[in-house]
Amino acid sequence: MLAGLLAGLSASVHCLAMCGGIAAAIAIQGAGDAGARRRLVVLTQAQLARVCVYIALGAAAGAIGWGFHDSQPPDLARTIARWLSAAVLMAAAFSVLDIPVFGGAGGRVAGRLFSPMTRRLHHLHRLGPAGLGLAWGLIPCAMVYLATFYAGLTGSPVQGALVMAGFGLGTIPALTALAGGAASVAALLRRPAWRYLAAALLAGLALLTALGIWGGHAP
Repeated sequence: MLAGLLAGLSASVHCLAMCGGIAAAIAIQGAGDAGARRRLVVLTQAQLARVCVYIALGAAAGAIGWGFHDSQPPDLARTIARWLSAAVLMAAAFSVLDIPVFGGAGGRVAGRLFSPMTRRLHHLHRLGPAGLGLAWGLIPCAMVYLATFYAGLTGSPVQGALVMAGFGLGTIPALTALAGGAASVAALLRRPAWRYLAAALLAGLALLTALGIWGGHAP
């Protein structure tokens, strides 16, 4: 969960650009003229629903990863998981810097695969803020794909769910600050220095993972 939380906090600078408008629209549309407090409640409901989607994705990915771990010799499975985890964290660092991994081909392929489902997400607005949050959580996003893949490498549905829970919770503060009107906070996080800092943190975690120091994948 700590790995997911750090990844989510680092990805916040990416989330502001990709999802800041969505967060603001949900808060304003859901609360209307009810005031800032109501907007915060609506946004919180939507974000918690979004995190629930991430948790479900993490559990499913962890279950798939468990099948891989179970089919391989333990030492080999740990080694593969360790290096793949490092690669995912490094790819996330590139994404934070807006450098598309594989030229953005992965995102385009995923977008085509999920387009039949995403075209129907607007129906979820009937469920109120929670429905909007569920739809939000299913919108194609490179960082979510990377985090879900990382969750799958844990080889456990429970650990996969915890990774994605941490990731989702890590993205909440920045988006809440933006939608809540804390423009100064959002402007601060948009500065290039924060992008470089977030990318450096993810790259550092990738190095520690490759060395077997982070992530529990012993060499």
